[in-house]
Amino acid sequence: MAKLDVRVYPHNQEGNSNKAFASVTVEDLIAIKGIRVVEGTKGLFVTMPQSKDNEGNYHDIAFPVSGDLRKAMNKAILDEFKEVTKSAEKSADKTADKAASKATATKDTHDDPDL
Repeated sequence: MAKLDVRVYPHNQEGNSNKAFASVTVEDLIAIKGIRVVEGTKGLFVTMPQSKDNEGNYHDIAFPVSGDLRKAMNKAILDEFKEVTKSAEKSADKTADKAASKATATKDTHDDPDL
């Protein structure tokens, strides 16, 4: 299978079905940017970069020609999205834990009558 370098950039906007933007470099030969990770009624899916014609119809600008490459790209993008969002959640949890610990420590020292 082709070597894929996948980059995912989460897009956290409340009420928006776009969950991330992605770029993929295939075999160090071509890069595709403007890929989106979208949340639909059946879960997450990947859309390729598109343009809108004069009649309002959308057409993919760049896309994998083979079904195997499309499946590999979709899997790689969704796997990276899950990894990036999991890492972001862990980081947010650590930050919240640190803030809670700091607030508790500050409260404890201010409540000490000997200070």
